[in-house]
Amino acid sequence: MYLVKRFFYGIFVLIGLSILMFCLVRVMPGDPVRLVLGPRATEEDVEKLKHQMGLDRPIYVQYAQYVEGIFLRGELGMSLVEHRDVSKIVAEKLPATIELIMVSVFIAIVVAIPLGVLAATHRNGPIDYLGRLLALSGVSLPQFWVALVVQLILGYFLALLPLTGRITGPPPFHITGLFLLDSLLTFNLKAFTHSLVHILGPAMVLSLSPLANVTRLVRASMIDELSKDYALVSRATGISDILINYKYVLRNAFSAALTMIGFLIPLMIGSAFVVETVFAWPGIARFGADSIINNDFNGVVGVALVIGIAFVLINIIVDALYAVLDPRIRLERS
Repeated sequence: MYLVKRFFYGIFVLIGLSILMFCLVRVMPGDPVRLVLGPRATEEDVEKLKHQMGLDRPIYVQYAQYVEGIFLRGELGMSLVEHRDVSKIVAEKLPATIELIMVSVFIAIVVAIPLGVLAATHRNGPIDYLGRLLALSGVSLPQFWVALVVQLILGYFLALLPLTGRITGPPPFHITGLFLLDSLLTFNLKAFTHSLVHILGPAMVLSLSPLANVTRLVRASMIDELSKDYALVSRATGISDILINYKYVLRNAFSAALTMIGFLIPLMIGSAFVVETVFAWPGIARFGADSIINNDFNGVVGVALVIGIAFVLINIIVDALYAVLDPRIRLERS
């Protein structure tokens, strides 16, 4: 029942977000229609395109037509950048961004959780100082600078990773749009290898900030949990430290980190604007950046709705996972 309520609350959030973004992009300075037609366009050409797109009508009528297009035809309006419906662009480019974020989250979790646990269990030791240094670097270094350094060192000097793009050669047979998964499903190991080396560079850069935040939070939560009675009693009864730390203490400490992860995943779409631009990654974030630069209001609203949907879905999933990690939460909400 609780998750159903959260789902309906999310619908109202998306409606409010769509209204806000729809109004904001239409009061932005500049004339996007004249921009897309070029400086040689006549006033008659500008007015004709505005009429075709319905921009000469009141804003509430434009929004009603926009909502009608979403629910009846699955359309998000024509993009002024690519001159086709935004829904088709989102369907084409969203898998690339999802794949990039999934790999980035995987890297962040695989590195951050063990590092946070080791930093807490070896407090004020070399591992703890290493974790603090990594966390400080992750939250302070600008992503565009890190991306350029990764390209320069791993891509140019060492030639270990490609500089740009998503794959070398033909992509795998399209099933989900996720190249790594599609190549495994079709047993195309060559495409899998090429996709993996292309995604490692941008994924490492994109994972740096969540890795730093999750490491800090896991360390702080582990230190707090290790000082509680159940951890001290378990250690006094002779249970191994590995079992105590990773089975009992980490499970209680991970609730706060789970909140952080759920909050960071949608934000990574915003962070991907820089990463996808630097690495020429053909994802929705790069399309959103191009839409903002070119004042493509339909593209901006479409990308904003995708980010909003990601926020709502991730928050619902995180709420469901809370009950798995801590049964007390499930009892309180039931």
